Amino acid sequence: MKSWGISFLRGMIFSGMVINSAYAAGNEKAVTLDTVVVTGTRSEQRIEEVPANVSVINENDIKDSNAKNVVDLLRSEVGIVVRDLLGNGKTAQVDLRGFGETGPYNTLVLVDGRRVNGIDLSGVDWTQIPLEQIERIEIVRGTGSVLYGDNAVGGVVNIITKIPSEKFTFGARGGFGSYGRHKEEAYISSGSGELRGSLYASHDSTNGYRDNGEFKTKDLGGKIIYDPSGFLSLNLSGSHHSDKYGLPSPLTEEELAIDRKSTNTPLDRAETSDQYLKLGVDLDLENYGSIVTDFSYRARESETKWVSYMYEAHGETSTMAITPRYVLDTEILQHANRFIAGIDLYWSQMDLETFFGSPLAPSDLTDVERESSGFYLNNEFSVLENLILSVGVRREKVRYDLKQTDLTGFLAPLDDTVTKRENAYSAGLTFLYGDKSSVFVRANRSFRFPLTDELVVYDFFAGEIRVNSELKPQTGKHFEFGVRHYFTPDIQGSVTVFHAEIKDEIFFNMATFTNENHPETLHQGLEVGCKAKLFKKVTVYGNYTYEKAKFENEPFKGNYIPGVPRHRANLGLRLHGVIPGLIFSTDYNYVGSSYAISDQANQFQKLGDYYTLDSRLSYEWRRFKGFIGVNNITNKKYSQYAVLGGFPTARYFYPSPERNWVAGLEISF
Repeated sequence: MKSWGISFLRGMIFSGMVINSAYAAGNEKAVTLDTVVVTGTRSEQRIEEVPANVSVINENDIKDSNAKNVVDLLRSEVGIVVRDLLGNGKTAQVDLRGFGETGPYNTLVLVDGRRVNGIDLSGVDWTQIPLEQIERIEIVRGTGSVLYGDNAVGGVVNIITKIPSEKFTFGARGGFGSYGRHKEEAYISSGSGELRGSLYASHDSTNGYRDNGEFKTKDLGGKIIYDPSGFLSLNLSGSHHSDKYGLPSPLTEEELAIDRKSTNTPLDRAETSDQYLKLGVDLDLENYGSIVTDFSYRARESETKWVSYMYEAHGETSTMAITPRYVLDTEILQHANRFIAGIDLYWSQMDLETFFGSPLAPSDLTDVERESSGFYLNNEFSVLENLILSVGVRREKVRYDLKQTDLTGFLAPLDDTVTKRENAYSAGLTFLYGDKSSVFVRANRSFRFPLTDELVVYDFFAGEIRVNSELKPQTGKHFEFGVRHYFTPDIQGSVTVFHAEIKDEIFFNMATFTNENHPETLHQGLEVGCKAKLFKKVTVYGNYTYEKAKFENEPFKGNYIPGVPRHRANLGLRLHGVIPGLIFSTDYNYVGSSYAISDQANQFQKLGDYYTLDSRLSYEWRRFKGFIGVNNITNKKYSQYAVLGGFPTARYFYPSPERNWVAGLEISF
């Protein structure tokens, strides 16, 4: 396996050269539209101008895939590792640039620019936005701490939902597949003059691959856009999401060999209710710039019943946010300049009540408030017409008000306040050449504040619940260099090299059962991608990621960070309209081996590498669309996630689905 990555890279470069030659010999010059993104700078910008490795999953990519949820789409993207514990996306972990277990807390996730990361270890709920309501997903690799603050260490994933149509549209979809899955959805959209609106409703249900793997979800949401004048635009969006699902246990290696679908927790279950409302106000001041302000409110309730452990938890979390920003496009000494200044204000409150015993009795009561305020400045100056200098700074403050009571009276209660501050900076240079090609280099400083769970310690020796006063914010210095090159308008390739020195990276120490800082870690690697549209009907693409994430100091000096595979690769093929209305797609995904989560000592055998092969066939005729797809065609038996635990310590696995199929039909008017 040591030469695997080199061979793959050579193959991709050679293929790109052959494809380029063949295309140039047999095709006329094509015209392609500029790809515009908003995540890289929090304002619209051509993708080649952003000093970062940026990619976009567009609506056609979503339609051509077998994905059942967002994480299914992300797993084929360069630089991303997905670990879906239950196989339904609900508890999935998305890791950008190799942070392993803490990947979900070092990757910022947005929905229409609205932060959805939790303030605790619950992570991101990837099922809260139905796939069919997504217009595109923008992925910015590398730290975004200046523009977005906390969590944006490895990168930012921004899920952008569909804009209501100006004409009346109505449609209904139905889908079904393996493990008793069925999905129903209806949507409507219409507009007239200044006002447009859309509404959707969906229901999704599956028995799951494993015993006690059921997952049932309902979604209702919509969006309204109102443009009363040429200088003012308003948009209002919201949704309600609810789900119920089983919690199958991880399996030992012996249990996995006997029956990989089994569970030791047949009665453990959970349910969630999640709703949000967001108002956006866009004020165009013409020559004096523009002011964009988002107001949002989110309320989330969860109930988890671990019957097997005689434990139950009821939680409520609410978050309010105001995120105004000012954008000014002007000229300085006849050179284009864009200046952005903004403030991010967030207020979150979480109430958690736990029960333990048989019969259940109240055991713990938690009341947490977290307030954060971040101020940032970012400027992009065209030193030359094709040379852009980007610089930015951010100052962020977070305040925790932590109250926790052990209702059994065994531990003294916690009532404490913690305040932390951090800075971030960025400096990037982008050189544009040719048609849509560019080279960039940038340096950044990142930070991550501890989550509320990471700050709390149950000190049984001292008989108290206390704040983890030794836990510091995580900081990092990042350097990267990249090239985006268009061989022709329809053939492109990219290479990015990154190097990140992380100080005080936060890890969970299984031996002390607390979260601790590791003095220094090093994350570095290579990301390669290419895409070619051939003869107007054939599209081929591929990517390769090499990541090396290691501990640089004792007690684990020289060891690899658990959960970070050295090699990742994807190859894909799309055939469009060989037969009118027919589209065929196939994808190969490879994930290399990695140490189990919590194995910082690298003492146990690695979780084995694996690959999957997925294919899909779709057909469109007039108002009807239909598709059928098969995932894991070769029936590979593998696990995306393994963790250390138990007494004595052993590896525990969450097995992934074997061969399965999906199908669906849509009618639209």
